[in-house]
Amino acid sequence: MANYSDLQIERFYLVIENEGEDVVLIQPLLETDNCVLLMQHDDEDTTFWRKKSDYVFEIVDELNDDQLAEYENLFDDEDELDID
Repeated sequence: MANYSDLQIERFYLVIENEGEDVVLIQPLLETDNCVLLMQHDDEDTTFWRKKSDYVFEIVDELNDDQLAEYENLFDDEDELDID
């Protein structure tokens, strides 16, 4: 089973944190000796800390640069529509 120490800073991951939960998009932002600060990207971006030794039920996927650009374009287009 994976844990949070397996995630690289400034990369984007689709994960299931606990069995039975939905897939979420997270981004590790900062790490200390024992913890990692994560941002969860959803309706409202939220940040939270996890211990590096805490288990992640499943790392479903890591977004590559093209997928990340496509994801960001989806939400940039949506923000432009809100301004109009």
